[in-house]
Amino acid sequence: MAVYKRTYKAYQGRTTPAWSRFMVLSRYGFSTLFESRPLTAYTVLCLIPFLIALVSIYLIHSTAAQALLNVRFGHGAFVDNVFFFRFLAIEAWMGFILTAWAAPGMIAKDFANQAVQLYLSRPLSRAEYLCGKVSVLATLLSCTTWIPALILFGIQAELQGNGWGWQNLWVAGAIILASLIWIALISLLSMSLAVWVRWRIAATALMIGVFFLLPGFGEAMNAILRTQWGKLLNFPYLVTTVWGHLFLTHDQLHSTGFNLIPLWSAWATLLGVCAFSVWVLNLRLKAREVERG
Repeated sequence: MAVYKRTYKAYQGRTTPAWSRFMVLSRYGFSTLFESRPLTAYTVLCLIPFLIALVSIYLIHSTAAQALLNVRFGHGAFVDNVFFFRFLAIEAWMGFILTAWAAPGMIAKDFANQAVQLYLSRPLSRAEYLCGKVSVLATLLSCTTWIPALILFGIQAELQGNGWGWQNLWVAGAIILASLIWIALISLLSMSLAVWVRWRIAATALMIGVFFLLPGFGEAMNAILRTQWGKLLNFPYLVTTVWGHLFLTHDQLHSTGFNLIPLWSAWATLLGVCAFSVWVLNLRLKAREVERG
């Protein structure tokens, strides 16, 4: 049959709601990430601290299990705010490795292969494109930070009883807020670095450099200028300072060299980095590319 004799009709089927279009990118982002067996294995490895913490909570409250395993916990062995602070710290650094590994490849390939213009030529805004990419990292990091931490909190509240959960409800709030600021920081920063350099290996190297080399420049600044404001270049230090106040462990942190800068400056720097990352992403995400010869 000749082409001109065919009758073409508009698509009459079910359409995707506008508010959930970014989830298409999320779905394919997850499928692409977990095609990598090493990444899948490392994601499972991130759950080991949760299992260890879960067993520890159970053993602390079960004298029968202690007798069976021939282990004894002293009077100082109990679950408190420091326990959850340390658990989140371990999971946060494991999540950092996961982000530095996975995030650059999620967005750098789109820029390297000129695919961003194809995405934005669809009924998809820059904000939706960014939400689709960041939601993948946010979900992965949530599954290794505040979600398992809240599960541990709930189990501890059930085993401890006597209103422990209500008395320590602020710990649950600290878990959520501390995890969200960490997830926002490393997700947006990794994405902005990947967009800026457009090369996966370089973006991963920059991410590692920002967290491990930049603090060295800050310490050199402190030594030369005899100040402590160089700590603002040390993102792990800033996060630990903020977390210490959220979990009310700032007194212990002060004895180990933390809390040398005001709390407001740590919050302002972390939020400023997140805002700057969003600005870079908005600047680099364009629906068209201009080639200059």
